[in-house]
Amino acid sequence: MQKRTALVVGSTGVVGQNLAKRLIGNGWEVLGLSRGAQVVDGVRGLAADLRDAEAVRKALQGVDVTDVFISAWVRHDTEAENVRVNGGIVENVFAGLEGAKSLQHAALVTGTKQYLGPFESYGQTAAETPFREDTPRLPGLNFYYTQEDVMYAAAERRGFGWSVHRPHTIVGFAVGNAMNMGSTLAVYATLCRESGEKFIFPAR
Repeated sequence: MQKRTALVVGSTGVVGQNLAKRLIGNGWEVLGLSRGAQVVDGVRGLAADLRDAEAVRKALQGVDVTDVFISAWVRHDTEAENVRVNGGIVENVFAGLEGAKSLQHAALVTGTKQYLGPFESYGQTAAETPFREDTPRLPGLNFYYTQEDVMYAAAERRGFGWSVHRPHTIVGFAVGNAMNMGSTLAVYATLCRESGEKFIFPAR
């Protein structure tokens, strides 16, 4: 049986570092591609700014993996910029893996904006819930759609399988990541404690 080797793109983020831990725990060899130093023991670190095609190409030179997990993105002021930059990130990764002959599967993490729209128009749709995989795309720009299309094209060209994962909300820990419900809840709980107000949260 072939040993699975993963490239985790965005391996120091909320999703990436937890995924890396899980894969290592299951006996995978894991390479992590990120700008910063690795935070998970056992990850072979590769450093590059994902927006820089040449830097990514150099970082991935000679790398051969069975699976690639893409969990990285960069927010910009407009959705047009989000599309350009984040679509480019996925393009850069697959271009850098052009020599990876063992690649069998690519997984892309997106999320609720698939159904509720991008930052500029989030929630301004008549989205039908519960969300379903066959729900058609919304009109207009959405960087999730662009990332998917880049992956689909690479899979068609190279013959590997793919999956897209769309969690509603992700709660975790990563240094410098403020877009995280866990951080928001912690601040809210602290304010409630200091002010003597009751902590109200509609979940169990």
